[in-house]
Amino acid sequence: MKNRINFWLERPIHPALPAITNEVALFGGIILLAIVTRFYDLGTRVMSHDESLHTYFSWLLYRGQGYQHTPMMHGPFQFHVIALSYFLFGVSDFTARIPVVLFSLATVWMVWYWRRYLGKWGAIVAGILLVISPYMLYYGRYVRNESYTGLAGLLLLYSILRYLETGKKRYLYFVTAATILHFITKETAFIYTAQALLFLGIYFIARIIRQPWENRFAHYRAFIIALALVALFASVGTGFALTGRQAETLASGETAAPANPTGTTSPLGTPAEGLSTSTIFFALSFLALIAAVILLFIGHGWRNLLQERSFDLMILLGTFVLPMLIAFPIKRLESRLNVAVPTDAASVAALDARALGIIGAFVVAFFVVSIVIGMLWNRDWWKYGALFWGVFAIFYTTVFTNAPGFF
Repeated sequence: MKNRINFWLERPIHPALPAITNEVALFGGIILLAIVTRFYDLGTRVMSHDESLHTYFSWLLYRGQGYQHTPMMHGPFQFHVIALSYFLFGVSDFTARIPVVLFSLATVWMVWYWRRYLGKWGAIVAGILLVISPYMLYYGRYVRNESYTGLAGLLLLYSILRYLETGKKRYLYFVTAATILHFITKETAFIYTAQALLFLGIYFIARIIRQPWENRFAHYRAFIIALALVALFASVGTGFALTGRQAETLASGETAAPANPTGTTSPLGTPAEGLSTSTIFFALSFLALIAAVILLFIGHGWRNLLQERSFDLMILLGTFVLPMLIAFPIKRLESRLNVAVPTDAASVAALDARALGIIGAFVVAFFVVSIVIGMLWNRDWWKYGALFWGVFAIFYTTVFTNAPGFF
């Protein structure tokens, strides 16, 4: 029965049109329905609060008055692409929503490539659900980031699966493109990348522990013990961190007039000085992780690691994210270094020479480590790195007119 249904999908709709099968016709109908539902009466609904902010600052950019990235507005991509829409089609509520509609349509179209994993009928059903879903329809016509992140997420996971399956280099470029699209769009990129790295890490461990090691008895067993210690220490540290939290709340006045984030005091109080129990356990977990990595290199061998496609993907994504993690050590050491993490263009511009030197040292060090790891892994890493950081720099500096936006 299943084969008969699939055979019907593979049949041409007419003998004179052998290339247009029933499957192609069905999916074409889905795309057509998506176009109608996304574009119909697009400019009528009044702009919401979020949309008004996004369209206003995009309008300023379109007028040549520039744009300065601030995390409160999420990534800079939408402001650039809406300004482009204004330039091409004029300024209106309709034209402001054209970019999100196009990316919503691209998300539906992306399902076509998922037939390998969803099956022919599975892809058709998924496409229909994306079209009629109230959530997907609403945000597919709404001037915010969801439409862009939806496409980035589908493309990232698809590219990861295809690279694990085929090992073709082009899918590393697709992973890079999906990752940079998400990072210039919204902070959920950190969550997506962390989830991808977690999946790849588990998949990687599951594969290498089934493979022969040069010294299985010593290195292999020590590696397993080190991994167990990583999980144990991290779990205990998380437990102490959760149980040690102080459940303080803001008063209504403080909520209405929040404290200045650049000030020296906070309505929630200041953290206790010194090392906490959770920090000690997290440090032990990190040391166990380093031991596990060393044992992996010694026992399994660098050459064998390079044969693992999941290892390729972990290195690629890890080296992209690493330079953006400098806020963690700076935040941890800010009381000792007397340097605060800048959160907007104004706070970056207000840094003195000493603060710039300290933060600059962290930036350089993290970038150097990222580049060294990437080039040791693959001599072509610089191509992926140039693509990622080139696009990142263009958008976060508003085409090199706002240097603090990058930092």
